[in-house]
Amino acid sequence: MFQTTGSDAARQNGIASPGPRLLLPLEVARKFGPLTFDLEAGSYVPWHGNHEHVVGLVSGCPLTERLELDAELYDDHVRGAAPDVTTLDIGGRYKLHRSFILLFMAGRSLRGNSPGQVEFMGYFGLQVLLSDYGRHLAAQ
Repeated sequence: MFQTTGSDAARQNGIASPGPRLLLPLEVARKFGPLTFDLEAGSYVPWHGNHEHVVGLVSGCPLTERLELDAELYDDHVRGAAPDVTTLDIGGRYKLHRSFILLFMAGRSLRGNSPGQVEFMGYFGLQVLLSDYGRHLAAQ
């Protein structure tokens, strides 16, 4: 998966590098009873700059037929640069319709407010499902 660079301001502030980078991920998922576990490990290979290694573990559990809550532990390390950033995030998925899922998450660094650590991050998103295991979804 290719990822393009950040904005000029992000590069000037040292939070983005110039040029695209390639993510080489490995992801393994497993279900144990009602809990799901997903392990992701990978490496970003940049055109310019240092390599970056990521490792994440997310576990989720459905609370209702439409709502799933998740917890994620994620570590991001740029080789040859400091600091490592390890975050704990809590979020979930809410099924609005069989083709639309609301995604939400909030988290922060486990290393507190030390320099280079994430004090808060979060997002809301909408996942649009265009097919269901190779079968096209019919409009409802």
